[in-house]
Amino acid sequence: MSFSTNQIVSVYNHHVLPKLTFQNKAMAITAAITMSMTYFILKTLRPPKHLRHIPHISPLSLIRSLFIGEPYWNRAYRVYLPIIDHPQNHNGLYLEYGRAGWEIFICNPQIAKEMLLKQGTDNYTDTLFDKFIGGPNIGLLDGEAWRTQRKMANPAFHRAMPVRLFGELAVDMFQVMETMGDTINVSNMMEGWTLQVIGKAGFGFDFNAIKDPNSPWVRTYNICNKGIRNTFFFVFPAFDKKYLWMFPKRVYIHQEMDRFRHMLQDVIDHKRLSLEDKNYQNDALEENERDLLTLLIESEIRGEGVMTDQELMSNLRFFFVAGHDTTSSTLSFAIHYLAKHPEIQQKAREEAIRILGDEPVDILPVIGETKQMTYISQIMLETLRINGPLPSLVPRCASKDVELFGTFIPKGTPINVNLFSIHHSEKLWKDSHVFNPDRFENEESKTLMMAFGYGGRQCIGMNFSLVEQRVMLSMLLRKFTWSTPENSIHKDGVLTYGYLTLSPQDLDITFKKRY
Repeated sequence: MSFSTNQIVSVYNHHVLPKLTFQNKAMAITAAITMSMTYFILKTLRPPKHLRHIPHISPLSLIRSLFIGEPYWNRAYRVYLPIIDHPQNHNGLYLEYGRAGWEIFICNPQIAKEMLLKQGTDNYTDTLFDKFIGGPNIGLLDGEAWRTQRKMANPAFHRAMPVRLFGELAVDMFQVMETMGDTINVSNMMEGWTLQVIGKAGFGFDFNAIKDPNSPWVRTYNICNKGIRNTFFFVFPAFDKKYLWMFPKRVYIHQEMDRFRHMLQDVIDHKRLSLEDKNYQNDALEENERDLLTLLIESEIRGEGVMTDQELMSNLRFFFVAGHDTTSSTLSFAIHYLAKHPEIQQKAREEAIRILGDEPVDILPVIGETKQMTYISQIMLETLRINGPLPSLVPRCASKDVELFGTFIPKGTPINVNLFSIHHSEKLWKDSHVFNPDRFENEESKTLMMAFGYGGRQCIGMNFSLVEQRVMLSMLLRKFTWSTPENSIHKDGVLTYGYLTLSPQDLDITFKKRY
């Protein structure tokens, strides 16, 4: 008689584990994790034969990085870039074990653009990450289903540009900053601000994340967000599914994620009810200041397309990650680099003052003024290049056998794009490790930027995020000057955490008011 893994786990869970003492339980779980890791390492030590013609990185290297907490920047310069910039690696491809198995990573912008235009998208289920971002949304769908959703969502994103809201919430944040002393944890501050922005601009919902960082919504979201950023479970998703029972704390985070999803569903249900009236007109806000959820449902009312509740829910969760986490990290990184380079900070401040004036009061930019912020835009692009929040993209499967720059890729092979390596390769960028916004005076440099994807798959919220960032930075520059504290852990280079998305670790910045 043979037993499946699930049957063995069930027997262990229900008949063996309850009979063990607390100490023995801990020992048994540790032994199970050790055996599982050993099995994983032995099974995946080498790539399959049909992919061995591509340079590969041993899984032991990745496991080492995970266990010592090596920042992504350090790993990239130690492991990836020597492969990519090697004179004999002309096509910029390598293999590494990831959540989809052995994945081909592309570090050549020309090949990456071709892949993003033509290949399908892989999907996974049941992990914490997938509960948050998975499902039928425009980030993961392909083919006709993707085109249908994109066609419906595009008008909502074109209509929604709540610049006034961005400015009002920035003022709220400044008021809180004035109660916090000179040195402030920028990472936490930006997480709260962008969470409030996505709540109001995405759902018309008040998280109260700026003034009350301990509110139930914020607490639940932060638990979930921290959970999906856990590198171990992201790289080894089996431990987030089959072997989840080994990690009681992880089970609790899954329960919080289920709670968060229910909370979002309640917001959607309430919004639908409030818009049910056929004679409904939302005159409280200008159309560009309305939230995305309202605009999507109003599109349904006008007969421009329909999303099921499942599709709507999945897309709103996807917008959450795209609109909150990445924007928060980018702003934090930008503030760090402006602190490290006071001459660049001052040049950006002079642009903000030239456009918005130097009157000692908080000025809320309008959309036309944000379009004039050329140098601040260059700062945002350089921030996304040198320390973008997304080091790579979601894996996509080769929909057929394909040859990329002379390298054969079999059908079904997971393919990913290493954005960090593209943005740091010395083959493409001179002094790639140096923060230099002036490089984006050159239009050619902009064609090498892939932080928001490419072509039709380019991030639908790109303009939304960039305008949001310009508003925050321009207002912050007028209000404060800032610097890196002497005892900062980032004094010799920004330290990051995360694998799917990167953020600076506890970024403390010292602010001085200008008015």
